[in-house]
Amino acid sequence: MKAVFINYCFTPDWIKDYDFDYIIYDRSDDGKDWLKDFPPERIIKTTNVGNVDYDRLSFLVDHYKILPDVFLLAKSNLFKYISKEEFDAVKNNQIFTPLLTKNHKTYADPRGPVCFYENGMYHERNDSWYFNELPHNFRNYNEFARHFLLPTPQYIPFAPGGNYILTKEVVHKWGKEFYDKMRQILPYCANPAEAHCVERTYYTLWK
Repeated sequence: MKAVFINYCFTPDWIKDYDFDYIIYDRSDDGKDWLKDFPPERIIKTTNVGNVDYDRLSFLVDHYKILPDVFLLAKSNLFKYISKEEFDAVKNNQIFTPLLTKNHKTYADPRGPVCFYENGMYHERNDSWYFNELPHNFRNYNEFARHFLLPTPQYIPFAPGGNYILTKEVVHKWGKEFYDKMRQILPYCANPAEAHCVERTYYTLWK
């Protein structure tokens, strides 16, 4: 399978155990050569801006007309978000597949559920909590979503980590200009709140 990994200060030796036709966008910025044992022709060095989503969107924009029919788009530390056993069970899927496991704590507060799983998908209350902790230009998720003419639900379904098996067909539900517009709001710092909005948007875009 074609695979695109986004790497940050990590050595993903596990990739060598799979028969991927892969490239790695490496945004590591600590001076260490985390990928020294990987073929240099498979590595694209990028700047650490816009979190991993800047590079994800860059791949979609730059390859929009030549996307593989099916491909994996994921963080290089994929097994933080899905077990190896679960991934192995779906790794050859030829359909849109969110990659996640039920490893998030789910809980409620006096206002009701904060997060929960339903039909295998993680749902999180749309309260923009991460805007309190990160730089941002938009005021909250709903303002971001309205800017892109997307829904503003009470709970947002998404795969934590933003890892998916994608098809060209689902990516092409949206034009190249849409992904480029989304990418353009990200590179003003390393970890903007808007990147976390983008991560929460993928499932809605491609389901």
